[in-house]
Amino acid sequence: MGEPTVNGDMPHSVTIDHVTKYPVVSDSISAFQSNPYGQKSIDITNFAYSRFVKPTFPYLEKPASYAKPYVAKVDELGNTFLTKFDERVPIVKSETSEIKKTAVDYVNWPVKVAVSQKDYYVNTYSDEYEKCGGNGVVAGSKALVSGSFVVASDWLAYIASLLQQSKEVAKSKAAEAKAQAQEGYQEGVNAAQEKSDN
Repeated sequence: MGEPTVNGDMPHSVTIDHVTKYPVVSDSISAFQSNPYGQKSIDITNFAYSRFVKPTFPYLEKPASYAKPYVAKVDELGNTFLTKFDERVPIVKSETSEIKKTAVDYVNWPVKVAVSQKDYYVNTYSDEYEKCGGNGVVAGSKALVSGSFVVASDWLAYIASLLQQSKEVAKSKAAEAKAQAQEGYQEGVNAAQEKSDN
């Protein structure tokens, strides 16, 4: 990401190196280069670069030397950001096929949930319909009402289990904070006693 050079060497950028090491990026570059249209566009870009951009490098040498420290700092910050991004989103370092599979799974997740919920509601209604005699409009109406109660109670049990888990987590964090506070208080008391002894 650096300054233009007169001797024809390409400037080095750790940020660009970091990005091109991602499998999905390197695979995309390879696919673009192997495509005839991609190859043609690369040839046109190289021609335009050598014809119009490269001759201006001697004129840009002095301004580029002033910008060099700032460009290097931006490059370093970009690389640091990408390193932190790698830690938080480790899937970007995975193979392209794995990223594609994960993306497809996320896209299909609502459909899978909808199908499983539909099956759950239909099965609950069928069970209640059979319990109510399984014949006619009256049994269907009873099954609809009792099925709604069953679904509501299942959801309430699920929500209660989530609340219980969060309550236990909150309790453990509160106990941890209390222990840290007591430890800090004890350290303060010990430090005060040492001062008074001296």
